[in-house]
Amino acid sequence: MEILLKGTNYEMPIDVSAFARKKLETLRKYIKRNAESARAYVELGKETAAHQSGRIWRTEINFDIDGQRFVAKAVEESIENSIDQAVGELAGELRKANERSLVLKRKGGATIKSFLRGFST
Repeated sequence: MEILLKGTNYEMPIDVSAFARKKLETLRKYIKRNAESARAYVELGKETAAHQSGRIWRTEINFDIDGQRFVAKAVEESIENSIDQAVGELAGELRKANERSLVLKRKGGATIKSFLRGFST
Protein backbone atom coordinates (compact mmCIF):
# COMPACT_ATOMS: atom_id res chain seq x y z
CA MET A 1 0.00 0.00 0.00
CA GLU A 2 1.34 3.38 -0.98
CA ILE A 3 0.78 6.21 1.50
CA LEU A 4 1.31 9.81 0.43
CA LEU A 5 1.26 12.45 3.18
CA LYS A 6 0.83 16.20 2.77
CA GLY A 7 0.82 18.94 5.40
CA THR A 8 -1.37 22.01 4.93
CA ASN A 9 -0.69 25.12 7.04
CA TYR A 10 1.45 22.82 9.15
CA GLU A 11 5.05 21.55 9.36
CA MET A 12 4.55 17.82 9.88
CA PRO A 13 6.90 16.24 12.45
CA ILE A 14 8.25 12.75 11.82
CA ASP A 15 6.35 11.24 14.77
CA VAL A 16 2.98 12.43 13.39
CA SER A 17 3.90 11.02 9.99
CA ALA A 18 4.83 7.68 11.59
CA PHE A 19 1.58 7.68 13.62
CA ALA A 20 -0.50 8.28 10.48
CA ARG A 21 1.31 5.51 8.58
CA LYS A 22 0.85 3.07 11.47
CA LYS A 23 -2.89 3.81 11.66
CA LEU A 24 -3.33 3.46 7.89
CA GLU A 25 -1.52 0.11 7.87
CA THR A 26 -4.37 -1.26 10.02
CA LEU A 27 -6.62 -0.91 6.94
CA ARG A 28 -4.63 -3.62 5.17
CA LYS A 29 -6.94 -6.30 6.63
CA TYR A 30 -9.86 -4.92 4.58
CA ILE A 31 -7.95 -5.02 1.27
CA LYS A 32 -6.18 -8.37 1.52
CA ARG A 33 -5.68 -9.38 -2.10
CA ASN A 34 -5.15 -5.91 -3.59
CA ALA A 35 -3.01 -4.36 -0.89
CA GLU A 36 -0.16 -3.44 -3.23
CA SER A 37 -2.38 -1.55 -5.68
CA ALA A 38 -3.98 0.58 -2.94
CA ARG A 39 -3.06 4.25 -2.59
CA ALA A 40 -3.85 6.51 0.34
CA TYR A 41 -3.58 10.26 -0.11
CA VAL A 42 -3.55 11.85 3.33
CA GLU A 43 -3.78 15.58 3.96
CA LEU A 44 -3.03 16.71 7.51
CA GLY A 45 -3.13 20.27 8.72
CA LYS A 46 -4.75 23.17 10.47
CA GLU A 47 -8.06 24.61 9.33
CA THR A 48 -6.51 28.09 9.33
CA ALA A 49 -3.15 29.37 10.46
CA ALA A 50 -4.81 32.07 12.59
CA HIS A 51 -6.51 29.76 15.11
CA GLN A 52 -4.47 28.21 17.91
CA SER A 53 -7.01 26.18 19.92
CA GLY A 54 -10.26 24.30 19.51
CA ARG A 55 -11.18 21.96 16.69
CA ILE A 56 -8.51 23.14 14.27
CA TRP A 57 -6.78 19.90 13.21
CA ARG A 58 -8.06 18.45 9.97
CA THR A 59 -7.40 15.07 8.34
CA GLU A 60 -8.63 14.12 4.89
CA ILE A 61 -7.95 10.67 3.45
CA ASN A 62 -8.61 9.71 -0.17
CA PHE A 63 -8.19 5.95 -0.54
CA ASP A 64 -8.05 4.49 -4.05
CA ILE A 65 -8.29 0.77 -4.73
CA ASP A 66 -9.50 -1.12 -7.82
CA GLY A 67 -10.92 2.02 -9.41
CA GLN A 68 -12.97 2.88 -6.33
CA ARG A 69 -12.36 5.93 -4.17
CA PHE A 70 -13.20 6.08 -0.50
CA VAL A 71 -13.05 9.44 1.29
CA ALA A 72 -12.89 10.19 5.01
CA LYS A 73 -12.64 13.59 6.71
CA ALA A 74 -12.29 14.59 10.34
CA VAL A 75 -11.76 17.79 12.33
CA GLU A 76 -10.67 17.47 15.96
CA GLU A 77 -8.80 19.22 18.78
CA SER A 78 -5.58 17.22 18.29
CA ILE A 79 -3.95 15.87 15.16
CA GLU A 80 -3.83 12.33 16.60
CA ASN A 81 -7.57 12.33 17.38
CA SER A 82 -8.27 13.66 13.91
CA ILE A 83 -6.23 10.86 12.31
CA ASP A 84 -7.93 8.24 14.52
CA GLN A 85 -11.40 9.46 13.61
CA ALA A 86 -10.68 9.63 9.86
CA VAL A 87 -9.12 6.15 9.79
CA GLY A 88 -12.08 4.78 11.76
CA GLU A 89 -14.51 6.32 9.28
CA LEU A 90 -12.53 4.90 6.36
CA ALA A 91 -12.44 1.44 7.98
CA GLY A 92 -16.23 1.54 8.24
CA GLU A 93 -16.56 2.42 4.56
CA LEU A 94 -14.19 -0.38 3.52
CA ARG A 95 -15.97 -2.90 5.75
CA LYS A 96 -19.34 -1.91 4.27
CA ALA A 97 -17.99 -2.26 0.70
CA ASN A 98 -16.58 -5.73 1.49
CA GLU A 99 -19.88 -6.86 3.01
CA ARG A 100 -21.83 -5.51 0.02
CA SER A 101 -19.55 -7.38 -2.37
CA LEU A 102 -19.93 -10.61 -0.40
CA VAL A 103 -23.74 -10.31 -0.34
CA LEU A 104 -23.86 -9.77 -4.10
CA LYS A 105 -21.68 -12.85 -4.69
CA ARG A 106 -23.93 -14.97 -2.48
CA LYS A 107 -27.09 -13.73 -4.17
CA GLY A 108 -25.60 -14.46 -7.59
CA GLY A 109 -24.61 -17.96 -6.53
CA ALA A 110 -28.07 -18.63 -5.09
CA THR A 111 -29.71 -17.43 -8.32
CA ILE A 112 -27.55 -19.72 -10.44
CA LYS A 113 -28.21 -22.65 -8.11
CA SER A 114 -31.98 -22.15 -8.26
CA PHE A 115 -31.78 -21.83 -12.05
CA LEU A 116 -29.86 -25.11 -12.31
CA ARG A 117 -32.34 -26.84 -9.99
CA GLY A 118 -35.07 -25.97 -12.46
CA PHE A 119 -33.37 -28.14 -15.10
CA SER A 120 -32.99 -31.21 -12.89
CA THR A 121 -36.73 -31.94 -12.54
